[in-house]
Amino acid sequence: MATILSSVALGVSGALLGLFAAVAVEAQPRTPGRVAAIFPPWWSSARIFGAAGTAGDIADAGGAPFIVILRGDPARLSERAREAGALLLLDPALAGVCARPSSPDATP
Repeated sequence: MATILSSVALGVSGALLGLFAAVAVEAQPRTPGRVAAIFPPWWSSARIFGAAGTAGDIADAGGAPFIVILRGDPARLSERAREAGALLLLDPALAGVCARPSSPDATP
């Protein structure tokens, strides 16, 4: 029984890892001059925005307080965001958590 459960757990883990890898590849920034930078959630807002400001121009805030949309030099923006402490960089258009909630008056 333990062998079967171990095999199932290994299979599920492999499937989840593959899914995460596929999503991560698909969510990479399409335009290197505009990225959604995911900073550590345990950082304060002041620290996040201070770090983001050293990486590039802050274009917007994400739907979560630790996500910042940055614009900057396409050749260096990703590198600078990582140096500033960003854990992950995503395409703002594909990262649903980056979008601000729609207002009730908005039409689809």
